[in-house]
Amino acid sequence: MRNKELRTVIGNRIKQRRTELGLSQKYIAEKMEVNVSTINRYEAGIIDNSKKSVIEGLSEALRVPVEWLKGETDVIETKVTDKRDVRIRDLMTKILENDLSTLTDKERNFIKDILILTLQEYDLLVGSFIFGCDNYKDTEKYAQLARLLEFPSTDAYNEMMFLKEVTHSVNAYNDIADVIRMYGKDTRKALMRIKHLLSFYESED
Repeated sequence: MRNKELRTVIGNRIKQRRTELGLSQKYIAEKMEVNVSTINRYEAGIIDNSKKSVIEGLSEALRVPVEWLKGETDVIETKVTDKRDVRIRDLMTKILENDLSTLTDKERNFIKDILILTLQEYDLLVGSFIFGCDNYKDTEKYAQLARLLEFPSTDAYNEMMFLKEVTHSVNAYNDIADVIRMYGKDTRKALMRIKHLLSFYESED
């Protein structure tokens, strides 16, 4: 493939993927630390977008293999399918890069434990949420059971059962919020409480 043709293929695929993810040229430019006009020209194939450093930067920003950008394959093996996926990964990277050096060891450990609790409960919530959606969104599925249990409607039964599935997460996030509020008032009590909350998850490992 000649250089001009390759630039065109890469440019088209940059725009295709960026549009699929709902990302702006500004976002890609910031990720690559270049001007928006440069991304515009990459997409148009006006300037060389096939240099190793450039295409690797585009690959990382767009979460696709270099081979796909170059038109060597039509398959994108990635779990990043929309802007929310991109946002989650950006936030996780930012969280891991947070500078906690001004905090004491006790303070650092506390804020890290808050993150661990939040993520562990999210992991449990995903399973419960999937189960709840799969089982309690079909209005007719439990119609007979709802009547047998004397619910006013099948919707009321489904709503109650869905809530039952996710209540552990509602309670857990309320506990986390309480611990954060408690820290400024009674640090010792907050540390004891967070240790107790963490022990529940550790027993599940």
